[in-house]
Amino acid sequence: MSEQLAFGTAGMRAPIGPASHQMNVFQVTRITSGVAMWLGKHRIISPERRHLPEAYSMAEQFATTSPYELGGLDFHDDDPAPRVVVGYDARYGSHVFATTTAEVFAGAGFEVFLLPTPSPTPLIPWLVRSWGLDGGVQITASHNPAGDNGYKVYMNNGRQLTSSAAREIEALIAQQVPAAVEIPRVTVRPCADQLRRFIDEVTSIVMPSQADLLRVNNERANIKVAVTAMHGVGGRAMVQTLQSAGFAQIFPVMRQQYPDPTFPTVEFPNPEEPEAVAELLRLGKKVSADIVIALDPDADRCAVGIRLKDGTLRMLRGDETGPLLATRMVAPWDGKGEQPIVATTMVSSQLLTAIAADRGWDLRLTPTGFKNLNAAGGEHTVAFAYEEAIGISPAPWLVDDKDGITTALIACTWAAELKAQGLTLADELESLYKRYGIYVGQQIAIRTNDPTGLIGACIQNPPTTLAGINLEFEAVFGGERTPTGLLLRGPSPVGKIRVWARASGTEPKAKLYIEIAEATSRPQAEDLLQRIAREVTTYIRQL
Repeated sequence: MSEQLAFGTAGMRAPIGPASHQMNVFQVTRITSGVAMWLGKHRIISPERRHLPEAYSMAEQFATTSPYELGGLDFHDDDPAPRVVVGYDARYGSHVFATTTAEVFAGAGFEVFLLPTPSPTPLIPWLVRSWGLDGGVQITASHNPAGDNGYKVYMNNGRQLTSSAAREIEALIAQQVPAAVEIPRVTVRPCADQLRRFIDEVTSIVMPSQADLLRVNNERANIKVAVTAMHGVGGRAMVQTLQSAGFAQIFPVMRQQYPDPTFPTVEFPNPEEPEAVAELLRLGKKVSADIVIALDPDADRCAVGIRLKDGTLRMLRGDETGPLLATRMVAPWDGKGEQPIVATTMVSSQLLTAIAADRGWDLRLTPTGFKNLNAAGGEHTVAFAYEEAIGISPAPWLVDDKDGITTALIACTWAAELKAQGLTLADELESLYKRYGIYVGQQIAIRTNDPTGLIGACIQNPPTTLAGINLEFEAVFGGERTPTGLLLRGPSPVGKIRVWARASGTEPKAKLYIEIAEATSRPQAEDLLQRIAREVTTYIRQL
């Protein structure tokens, strides 16, 4: 095949292999050359170079660490070269691809900060933003199957590459980038590990005042947290973050705690999959955990599980965790100061829409993908963003992208406070439903080698009724006025029905999003949800 790699919903992802449509050193070399051209072209030139924080200066580092322990040099503030950070996860090929990326950037005249070990993805946008860098790259395929790898680009504002920027880079690669063997590369030494500093900043979000320190530490020491890293790079970061914040009873799923590119205990390393979190729930039951946390392999997404009144554990959907944490992180607007901007995708639950209207937030609905969500505020940083696929940006001023580690810390902190009051996160969620109505939803993934073709067939022949209820049909268009999905909706005696169908931008599958909104009876809503899910799944599989 001669098809070239292209940027999707979240960077480039493809199977590792020798072809031009696969991830390999030759492709990474050419991709990086194109990214370097684009970053250099769009670089913000300032008459005053932004200096790194004093804590990161060479003088401070050498005062406490020998050059041999440091593992590399820091940036030079007197060097006008553009600056970029490169990180990577623990998948097959990631270290080689990251080294290649760093060397191509260096060959293009960039000063490169190459992380020394496999690291969580949120470190990249955090470093870009806090250090005022010109861009960043993370080598990762997130929750894709074991045979895949990927390439994610961050711009100088710490946000993911936009769709228009991605098209520009693809054009540069196709038209101006030479063969890989002609692209210069310069050796780059890895620099010091930044995970400890990242953890310090994350935990500062939930650190109490000195007067409350004893009480809060007691609350956090009294709660049991079960966690899984899903064989990815978030295990060390998650445990150390919770420990730094005062949590004492942390129970990792040890078979999944450390990086393993084969993902031996899960078929698909995606916390949305019930099979992937089965071991976590078993451990949670064994240790009587109050809350369970599942990170995806690169730790930018987080699934939260809660204990119900009957003592069982249940994983929350992204459409439950997102609106719930939004009420924790964003205060109601009183009409004074800037109106908080909150963002979610068009396929996410309508619950956040109801909450935003009640609390005076400026709600922005975007296409799927965090590159759209965190850009929803334009030049302004959003106050909160989430997508139904368990991606949450709870502290965009710190990490302007989805961040599983910070999400987990905030959820655990809230759960500890509630337990001290004899309450749980389930109680908080139920209070939302009492105020705004009951929202139930289900996401269905249909794996296929041609998800776009399958959705196209749906658009050409949409169903007119589901579960005996007449629904209106609407085609959903992409940026080039090409139909990319379909929307079915309509009223029912139980609640408002909405069904979205679209092709995944990161995996070979079609996705269905079904929601019953503003219901008054949970049993009736759940029954209608299941009937619609069965019918629409059968319909699509028969196309």
